[in-house]
Amino acid sequence: MALYRTEAIVLRTRNLGEADKILTLFTESRGKVSAVARGSRRPRNHLMGVSQPFTHSAFLIFRGRNLDSISQGTIIDAWLYLREDLLKMAYASYMVELVDRLTEEYDPNEKVYSLLVATFRQLKTDGLEMRLTRFFELNFLRLIGIEPQLERCVGCDSILTANSEKLCFSPREGGALCSACQRTRTDALPLSLGAYQVMRWLATADIARLAVLQMPKTVEAEVEEMLRNFIYFHLQRPLKSLEFLYTIRGTS
Repeated sequence: MALYRTEAIVLRTRNLGEADKILTLFTESRGKVSAVARGSRRPRNHLMGVSQPFTHSAFLIFRGRNLDSISQGTIIDAWLYLREDLLKMAYASYMVELVDRLTEEYDPNEKVYSLLVATFRQLKTDGLEMRLTRFFELNFLRLIGIEPQLERCVGCDSILTANSEKLCFSPREGGALCSACQRTRTDALPLSLGAYQVMRWLATADIARLAVLQMPKTVEAEVEEMLRNFIYFHLQRPLKSLEFLYTIRGTS
């Protein structure tokens, strides 16, 4: 068996036998990996801490024929606030499920790993949860090659700007539509100028500048709906974590 070292974030866990866990990790060097943490459900086991959801750790892993096996793990950041605050936990759960569902095992993507680490760090700041999630969605989708098209109309390829006439958004066609093209699309959702500008800004923004973004609640809700429909089109089924998130937020 080959031995490798990598940093990783725990996306999810499931029990195996009486004392073990199978961890789904998103690693810095190898993308998504499934690995057994043997004995990690026993008190005082050396892998117990690194086997918690969302934990950011450095691992020493044996590459197995069917399933990898964790030999050692050292916590880099436990991010306890993601497990102690229900709202932050709900948003973090959504992000890791999104990564889990839209990535394949052993498909390296260091930029996705860095995005997840940076977003979890920023989640410590209260009040940024929703805009961080929109930022994460748009940038994650770009990094895996399925981001919504916002610069040009997906129907006729004409350039779209903040001065464009009435716009719509088509999840099926993959982005924004100009006023002419939307007339023949039955699935197009109205896209306000405010929501369009926010989506364009978030797609290229520095994560450290999210706190300066002024986003009315109506625009916030509209951007969320656009991206939720876009992601659903690609997955063809809802994410389980959304039900938990909406319950905690008291919205749908």
